[in-house]
This record gives sequence, C-alpha cells and structure tokens, in this order.
Amino acid sequence: MDGVERLVRLVRRSPVLAALREGPLDRRDLEQRLGVSKPTVLRATGLLDEFGLVERVGGRFRLTAKGAVVAEALARFRRIERAATRLGPFLATTDYEVAVEHFADATVTTRQPGDPYRPVRRFMSLVESTGRLRGFDVATVAPGNVDRLYERIVDGMETDVCYPEGLVETIVESAPEQSAAAAASGNLTLRVVDDLPCGLALFDERVGLGGYDPETGTLAAFVDTDDPDAYAWGEREFERYRAAATVVVGEE
Repeated sequence: MDGVERLVRLVRRSPVLAALREGPLDRRDLEQRLGVSKPTVLRATGLLDEFGLVERVGGRFRLTAKGAVVAEALARFRRIERAATRLGPFLATTDYEVAVEHFADATVTTRQPGDPYRPVRRFMSLVESTGRLRGFDVATVAPGNVDRLYERIVDGMETDVCYPEGLVETIVESAPEQSAAAAASGNLTLRVVDDLPCGLALFDERVGLGGYDPETGTLAAFVDTDDPDAYAWGEREFERYRAAATVVVGEE
C-alpha cells in the first residue's frame, strides 16, 4: 500500500478517530455515534488496528499514542479544508499566507450583482462599533465612507494603519482639512510600508481581511471573525508590518 492509498483510507475512517478522541467506545457506541452498521465499524476499526492507531482493551476501542497524533492531524486537515473553502473568495485575490484554520467560522462578505459595496458596508459596520482600529491596507475605503471614517477618528476611535507610501499622499491630499482634523485629534497614526499583500483590520473583538479585485482595485471580499486564535495571529501580522513601517502622520 503506497502513501496516497494509505492516506485516502485514513481520511475515510477519520470519523472513527474523531469519535475516539473523546474517549474509549465499544462497538455499539461507535455504531450509534456514527450512524453506521456493525460490519462498517468492524472494518474500520480492523484497519485502524492494523495501522497501529486503535487498540481494543476491555471490549472498548481506544486510540493509541500514535493514533491520537494522527487523529489530531486529520481533524486539523478537516478544519483547514473547511476554512479554505469558506475563504475562497478572499484567497482568490491574494497569495498572502493566512492562518486559514482560524477562519473556519468567519463571516464572508462578497460583492453581488447590483450591490458591489457589500464588503465595504460590512467593514464600516465594524468601524461603527469599535473603539480602536489597527491594521494595514492597500487601498482606502470607498469615497462615500471617508467622511464617516474621519468622524469616528475625531470622535475618539484610536486608529493606527499602515499604507503604501503613494496611498498615504493620496489620502491626505484628497481631504486635507479632514486629515488635519483627524491628526490633530491625537487619535490617528498613519505609517508607510512597502509590499502590503491585502487588507487586515483589527477591531476591538474581531479581525478582518480584505481582498481586492486586481483589475478594478475595489474591495471584492471581506472576511471577519472573533476567533481568539485568528485575532492573535492578526495582531502578530500587524506588528510585523508595523515594525517595518515609518510614521508619517501622528506620533509613535
């Protein structure tokens, strides 16, 4: 049996391994838990025993030490596959390496025919409810939302964002009075940094990722989650780019 065939067989029997991660079970427990027949359970446990992943002790099946490691790896694979499928619209816009397994339950907002600004509205809804905004981006929000973003900053939303150099100049020049007011509030820090891959936003309790249409430059997909591991990953990514950036508006 080659490695590919072995892997396929393991994936097919992964529900048994997943059930046994919760503790030892007898045959009938497995039948009821998985909704399968006695012959199916016996075939699956027989193969897993042959692979050294499961053993039978006192009439109940349990994972071996090796089986526990493999069961965790297969569970992680399933999480990553589910998350990658969910994040498909975002992943199609960038080659950025994302910790996708932490976004398995993310809210995914994409453009729709006749409604191209759905992702922007989702982003702005999170802006409205946060007291702090950190991140980096390769574009600014749609023009219709710029005024409200500046209002939130002046009203107290602490904002620390990294942009490509040319974009910061565009932001300031397109709305000089608002930019000046935001900077004077002490709540705005703008930084310049090279080679940003996409958009990343850290709100009070959620982390979001923005993917842009390479042809139009508009926000094509926005995904966000309150998963703690995703948030911690987002903070590490922000700090990585922030450390390489130069402050051009505000103070360190």
